[in-house]
Formats: sequence, C-alpha cells, structure tokens
Amino acid sequence: MANRRAPIVRFRSAGAGVAAAADAIAAGARDAALTVLFASSHYSFTELGQALTARGVTRAIGAATGRVIGTHGAEAHGVTGFHLPAGRFAVAETLIEDAASFSLPEARERVQALHATLARGAGAALPNRFALLLVDCAARCEERLAAMIGMELSGVPLVGGSAGDYFFNPPGNSPDPVPLLHHGVGYRGAALLCLVATSAPLAAYCHNHYVAGEHKLVITDADPPRRVVHEIDGRPALKVYASLCGFRRTAGLSGEDFAPYPLMIRIGGQYYARGMQRLVGNGSLEFACAIERGLVVALARPGDMAARLEELFETMRARIGLPELVIGLDCAARTVYMERQGLTARIAPLLIRHGVTGFATLGEQYNTIHANNSFTCLGLAAPP
Repeated sequence: MANRRAPIVRFRSAGAGVAAAADAIAAGARDAALTVLFASSHYSFTELGQALTARGVTRAIGAATGRVIGTHGAEAHGVTGFHLPAGRFAVAETLIEDAASFSLPEARERVQALHATLARGAGAALPNRFALLLVDCAARCEERLAAMIGMELSGVPLVGGSAGDYFFNPPGNSPDPVPLLHHGVGYRGAALLCLVATSAPLAAYCHNHYVAGEHKLVITDADPPRRVVHEIDGRPALKVYASLCGFRRTAGLSGEDFAPYPLMIRIGGQYYARGMQRLVGNGSLEFACAIERGLVVALARPGDMAARLEELFETMRARIGLPELVIGLDCAARTVYMERQGLTARIAPLLIRHGVTGFATLGEQYNTIHANNSFTCLGLAAPP
C-alpha cells in the first residue's frame, strides 16, 4: 500500500566524482515516482547517466548549471536534487528532443497525453497538479515553449529553468556541453516536461528584488532571434545602458557588471526583468530573454535582496505553511549579485530553512512567461 506520508528525500554530493554522486542519488531512489537532479557542469551527464542506470535509477531527469542549490545553499561544485515519493506523487513526463521546432499542435498533444496518463493511474486520486520544465538554454526557444505549454496547461502552475553554464563559463569553455539528462541519456537542444499530481498543497511564484525606475527607454534596433539589442533610444545600446547604470567607461565591462541593473517590462500589471547576458561586437548587448524593436523598458535598481526573499517566503508560509520542499529556479545573474555583494551569509539560511533545491538558471519559466533575473519557485507543503 502506498505511503501517503512518505517524505520527499533530498540528496547532495559536494564536488565528488561520478561514482560518489551516483551513490548519493541512488541511496534514496528506491520508492521514487521521479528523481530530479541538478549538477554543476564539472560532471559529464553521459557518465553520470550511465552510473545511475547501473544502480537501477532509471527514472531521473537533470539539468547542468554553474551553481547548484540544496541543503547547503548555493554551491559551485556538486550535485543536488530530490526524490518525489510514489505514495504522494504521480508523474507523467515527456522528452522534447528538438525544442526549437516544437509546435503548438505538438504542445497540445503532449499536454493532453500527460493529463491522460495521470488520470489512468495513481494521479487520478491526487488533487493538485503542477508542471516542471527544464530547457537547454542554447535552443533559444523558451518564450514560445512557455507560452504554448503554459496555455495548454489551462491554469496548472508551471515553473521551469533554462539549463546551461554560459553565465559562469563563456560558450565553448564549459567542461561538458550536454545540459539535460533524461533516463540515463544526455541531450542537447531539448526540453523536459513533467506533469506532477500530488496530495500536497502547493504555491508557485515568480519573484525578483528589483525596483523599476520611472524613466522609460525604447529599444530602437534589435535582432530578436539572437536576443541582441543594437540601439536604445536611437543610440548604441552599450553606451546608453552603461551610462544609465553609472559606468563612465565601457572598456573592461562584462555581463556580470550589469547583473544588478536589468531592464524591466510590464506584463499584466507585473514587472518582469530582462537581464543582459554578455556584450557582443560593436556595442551591442545580448540578453537572456527575447527583446525586440519598439519595446518600452525601464531600467531597474536592486532592492534589499535578502529582505525581499524573506517577504516571499512569508507569503508562501502563510499559504501552505513551512514548505517541505521548494523547487528553486534562481537566475545566475542573481547568484552573481548575491556573491559580489556579500549577501550569501544572509540568503543561504533562508534557502536552507525553506528546503530550496534547484539551480542557477539562464532563464526562468513561469506559467506562460519566460522570465529572467528572477527567483521562480514552487513550494510543496509537508504532509499533515
């Protein structure tokens, strides 16, 4: 008989080799409906997938990243993750091998099939549902993907993150460029979608600590498919952006310098950040989210990151109590800001106390929106 009070099992392996990481993951996987893992890019998903398969862990998904989040807060090396116990969770999942060419009819068919799978099995008796999406950031398709899948989910909360390590390691320098793991096999250019049924109350949020300024800017020249902005207010993008951020010179600047100052766009009464990822030739800027000509944006300034995060968790606790697990998709730009500003000692205890497990993302998906510079998360309540 299924154990309706079985705990969610979290795991961590700090900077160990593949065998030790696989042992740590496999130790609690016996009764899991699904294993979700996040690994720093020092690991090879090809090798880790083979090691997990050899240990009988066949239903696992994973994302590669520059920082993992787990029982010790955010770490640059290691593997973290969790097992969802079969007694309290039922999972239907699908691999989208070519995320960039995924179409609306396919999204409708896949989501309907996932719902049907849950309805035929143990998921029929579990009242709450949510979706988890993991995407290869290099596919550059998250806007379309989130919009299509989120729309077809018809109100089922979706949270997700873009896998990859480009923010901490420039393209081509990552030790292992395979960013996703599905059932023992690594994939590029793909996405993983899981629909989860559970008895646990849940709450999802897309949070940031930025304050949008009053002064508005207009993107006057851009290349949306490449997410590159050439001009802002009719002038070279880098010069305008750097000046507004308070930088007198542009020489020597990198994407990390702009992490505290994303551009903000307003969608449905809420501001979402558009973070700059890196500088490209001739004074242009590459962003982590789609940005197009004619878009009106506001420059953001950072608020108190730790205080705002505590406010978010207070809201979550008021809704579901102290969570047993928070699936946390935290933008890599926020991680850089936290580390540079010396905020880790304040923020790590908040993450640990609330059971946050996740990774530093290259973009975050929330319902139908692809966000950036956000902490997108889903909290799951402990059994009564």
